[in-house]
Amino acid sequence: MLNKFLDLGRQPLANKYPKPSDFQEEKFFPLEVFFCETCKNVQLGEMVPRSLMFEDYYYLSSVNGGLVRHFEALAEELKEAKFVVDVGSNDGVLLRPLKGLGVRALGVEPSINVSKLANDEGLETLCAFFEETSARQVLDSHGPADVIVASSVFTHLDAPDQFIRAADILLAKDGKLVIEVEYILNMISQVQFERFYLDRIFYYSISSMKQLFGKHGMVITGLEPVAQHGGSLRFTLMREAAGTEAPELAELIATELKVLNTAALTDFGQRCRDLTDRLVAGLKRWREEGVKVAGYGAPARLSTITNFGGIDRELLPFTIDDSPLKQGRTSPGAHIPVVAASELETYQPEVLVVFAYEYIDDIRKKTSNAYDYYMPIPLVELIAS
Repeated sequence: MLNKFLDLGRQPLANKYPKPSDFQEEKFFPLEVFFCETCKNVQLGEMVPRSLMFEDYYYLSSVNGGLVRHFEALAEELKEAKFVVDVGSNDGVLLRPLKGLGVRALGVEPSINVSKLANDEGLETLCAFFEETSARQVLDSHGPADVIVASSVFTHLDAPDQFIRAADILLAKDGKLVIEVEYILNMISQVQFERFYLDRIFYYSISSMKQLFGKHGMVITGLEPVAQHGGSLRFTLMREAAGTEAPELAELIATELKVLNTAALTDFGQRCRDLTDRLVAGLKRWREEGVKVAGYGAPARLSTITNFGGIDRELLPFTIDDSPLKQGRTSPGAHIPVVAASELETYQPEVLVVFAYEYIDDIRKKTSNAYDYYMPIPLVELIAS
C-alpha cells in the first residue's frame, strides 16, 4: 500500500538549466512522494520518461573535488579487477583513475553531450542506457565484467528489475555489483527533502534493496556508508551461488524500521514545510535589511528547494557553480542565474547560501573563508566559524 507523505508541488526537470529562450518550453510535473508499507521503499507518484532527462545533461562529476577524491579511492579498491563497467559513468570520473591504475574499464552513459566529453578524453564510453541489449553488446565486444559499478544511478531508474537482469547478463560467474544509493533513512532523519526530484524515482532502504535483489537470486554481501549525496550506502551484491549475506544486515534493518513508518514520514513532511518557511523568511529579512546574499552550488536539489519555497532571483540574485556547462544558464523553474565564481569579486556578498553543502570544506577554501556561510539543510543553520 502506498501512502503519500510529501507534496513538493509542481516541479521542473532538475538537471535542465534553461536559458531565457527556453523558458516557454519548460515542463513541470507534480512531485509527490509515497511510502510503501510492504516493501519499505519510497517513490515518486509521477514517472517522467527517462529520455527527457538525459539527451541534454548538465551535471559533471569531475568539477567536484570531493567526488573526484571519492572515485579515486573507489578505483584504488578495484585495482585488482580485470574488467570494470561503470554504469552512469558521466564524464569519466571513475574511468580516469581506473585507467591510471591500468584497469581495463568501460563507461555506459546515456547523456550524449557528457559521454562525448569522456570519449574525447580517451575514456572509453558507450552512449546508451544500461539495459539487456547494451549489456549483451558489451559482453560480445569486451567479455564478462568482474565488477559493475553504479554510483548514484540506481535511484534514477524507472525499471530497476531491467537493470538487474542486464547486470546478470554481463557479470562474470563470481562477479560483483557495486551500487551506491542515497539512503532514505539519512534523508528522513536529516530532513533532506531537497534530494527528492523528478530525475530520481525510487529511494531505497536496506530492507527494500534486500527484497528487490532477492527476487533475482542476489544477496547483499557487503554494506558500508559513504559520505556522498548527504550520506549514501555502498552495497556489494553477488549471486547467491557465489556469495553469502553480510552478517550485520539483520541488525541494520531492525534499526531502520524504527524510522521508516507512516507516522514518522508524515511528521517529516510537516518539518519540510516549516523549515522551508524559515528559509524564505530569512531571505526576505536579509533583503529588507540590505544584506547582500548569493548562492553557492547549483545541484539538482537547488531546483527542489527554490520551486517548493517560491524563491526567485529577487531573494537570491545568483548562485555560483563550477561546472562550465551550467554557467550562463539559470536554475530550473525559479530561473536564478548560474554564474562563475568570479562574480563574487564583483558583487561582494556578505552571505553565501551553500546548496552543495556537503562540500562546504572545499567551498570555504575556494572562497578564502571570507563569508558567512548558511546551509539550507538543516535550513538557515549558521556554520561560519
